[in-house]
Amino acid sequence: MTSKTLCVLAALAGLFPAMPAAAQPSAPVPAPAPAVTQAMIREAVRAVLAQEARERDALPQPAMQQVTIRADRKYAEFAAAFAEARVPDCLHPDGLKRQPTNIGPIGVVGLYAFPLVAVAKLRGKCN
Repeated sequence: MTSKTLCVLAALAGLFPAMPAAAQPSAPVPAPAPAVTQAMIREAVRAVLAQEARERDALPQPAMQQVTIRADRKYAEFAAAFAEARVPDCLHPDGLKRQPTNIGPIGVVGLYAFPLVAVAKLRGKCN
C-alpha cells in the first residue's frame, strides 16, 4: 500500500470508530401484524353501528322526530328563486342588483351612482 492510501484509511478510521460488540444496540424485533380478515372488518362495522344506535337512542327526542322526512328544502329553494326573480325598487338597497355600477374596471358608488339609478329605471332593471 502506498502512503496516500494509508493516510486515507487512517482518516476514515478516525471518522467511523469501531464500536465494541457489547455496545452495539440490538434492535427489538417487531411482532408481525395480524392479517385483516373479512370477519374482523364485519365485527368492527357491527360495533360502530351498535355504538351509533346507542347514542341515537340516548337522545331526548322522540323516535318519530328522528325519521321524519322534511320538505322544507324545496320550499326554501322556491322562495329564494322567487325573491331573486322579483324586480327590485330603484331606491332600495338592492335596486341596482341587475344594473352594474361599473364603468370599465372602475366601480361607481355612493352619490356618484345616482345617475345610474335613472339609467336602470329607463332600461327596466328596477321599478
